[in-house]
Parts: sequence; structure tokens; C-alpha cells
Amino acid sequence: MDHARFVERAQEVWRQTEALLDRAGQEGLASLGFDELEQLAAGHRRVVSDYAFARSRYPGTATEARLRSLAFAGHRLLADRRAPTLPRLWRFLRTGYPSVFRECLPAVGLSLSIFTGATLAGFVIAAMRPAFATLWLGPDAIDQLRHGEIWTDSVARVAPPSLLSTRIFTNNIAVALMTWLSGATLGLGTLYLLIMNGLMFGAVLALSWRYELLSRLFAFISAHGPLELFLVTVAGGAGLLLAEGQLRWRNRPRALTLPAAARRSARLVAGTLPWFVLLGIVEGHVSPVMTLATGLKALLGAGLFAAFLTWVLATPSSPDAHP
Repeated sequence: MDHARFVERAQEVWRQTEALLDRAGQEGLASLGFDELEQLAAGHRRVVSDYAFARSRYPGTATEARLRSLAFAGHRLLADRRAPTLPRLWRFLRTGYPSVFRECLPAVGLSLSIFTGATLAGFVIAAMRPAFATLWLGPDAIDQLRHGEIWTDSVARVAPPSLLSTRIFTNNIAVALMTWLSGATLGLGTLYLLIMNGLMFGAVLALSWRYELLSRLFAFISAHGPLELFLVTVAGGAGLLLAEGQLRWRNRPRALTLPAAARRSARLVAGTLPWFVLLGIVEGHVSPVMTLATGLKALLGAGLFAAFLTWVLATPSSPDAHP
């Protein structure tokens, strides 16, 4: 590659990186927004790579000198001076994740809307055509419903509560991660999982209602279900963010938007994982206890949901709480 073409191809990234470095140097990193920080980090990596190339191909040129200056300025500003891992992780969960969640609210809202719409559609279709539910429920499960039995009554007999809790939260975490990572298929995988899970949940609700077992289903899911379903839609929002990084690239290079979207979406889904563990414990120890009043379970479920929303919506933002 000749010198003029090299400069022409990278000039805009250098200029943007230089402007961000100047601003951060004068006003501090806290003055930059989340997207600007991501852009600065990606631009710095590009500058370092270009500097290594220019040093070997165009030594002694003004371009090499400029890139050397930018590379060292970026290193001084972005050098890792972070605390050890555990304190950083605690700071992220305490104040950093709420900031990430609020920044990603539009994607979470879209994911929630898709899941809710699919649930309503699944309920209506299964209410009119019960055979629709056979896409997810086997003949034995539907036959049990016809005879006034529901599979949730036997959950406690499957395994001891501690083992059951472990199985539940590992499965739920796997579902959340799959919903997020499926966003890498331009969002199609995430959309598919949100829609199919919504249709399935709606169909289960419809059949339970048809055979007058809805109260027993609610007796099982009321303690863990509200927050658990919402967290799945949060993971869906993370998947949509991942897709956005692939699709919205016209105003910025895709090499910048995709890594930024991947990190942003990873942080969004990461904050849900401890809650899946907590909900798995609740689902293994509390939800199967049918002698416990449904009202008390619902109160616990509402309390967990309220605690999560209070955490992510009311916690003050922290400018340096990303892990």
C-alpha cells in the first residue's frame, strides 16, 4: 500500500481519536459518554496497529511521528490502573450495571414487547385451537391436563431442592446466554427465541385456563416467574443490541460499532446472571411447596421484581464502574 492511500484510508479514525484524546485529556475520561469511550478504545487500537505499520514502512515521515504521538497519548490515558478483579466486579454490580441497563432500555423495551406480543398470540391461538400447544407439550402432558393434573405438582419429586435449584439456574443461564448470543445472526436467532418462548408460555397459560388449572400453575410460578421471564427479555435486549452493531454501521466503521455493541450487550446480560442464581434457589426451594399460600409466593415474586427494578432504575450512575 502506498503512503497516500494508507493515510487516506485511516485519516478519519485518527482525527476522531485525536479529538477524543484531546477532550479526555482536558476534561477527564468521565466527560466522555459510553459510546465515545468505546470509540476511543477502538480508535486507540487502530492507531497502535497503524503506528506499527508506519514505523516499518514509512519511518521518519510526519505520519509516523503523528501516529507515535497519538499511540503514546492514548496509552497514558487508557493504561489499566484498575482495582483488582473482585472489587471491580462488586462496583460494577453495585452501580455500573444500573447505568448500563438504563442506557439499553430501548432494546430491553423492544424485547419485552416482542415477548409479550408472542405470549398474547400464543394464548389466543391455543385458546381457540388447543392442538397448537402440542408444538411444545407432549401428548402425555396434555392428557394430564385433561384429567386435572399439572406437571408442576410433581416438580418437588424430581430431585432434592438443592440439586433442583442448581439444574434450574444453570438451565436458565444457558437460555439467557443463548438468547443473547443468537443476536449474532443479525438478530434473527434472538427474535426466533423470544417469539417461540412467548408462544409457548401463552399456550401453556391457555391450556391451564381451559382445564381450570391456572390457579395451580400460578401457585408454582408466582414466586420466581415474573422476574425470571423479565430477565429473559433483558437477555433478548442484549441480543438485539448485538444485532444493532452489525446492522447500524453506515455512520461509523463496522470495525468500531460491532466490538462496542458486543461489549455493551455482554455487560447487559452479565448483570442478570446473579439474579438467575437467586431465582433458581427460589424455584427449587419455595415454588414447589404447594402448602405455602400462593399469596405469599406472589408477594415474594413481586418483592424480587421490585428489588431488581429499584436497583437498575434508582441507583445513581457511576462513571467508572464498568468491569
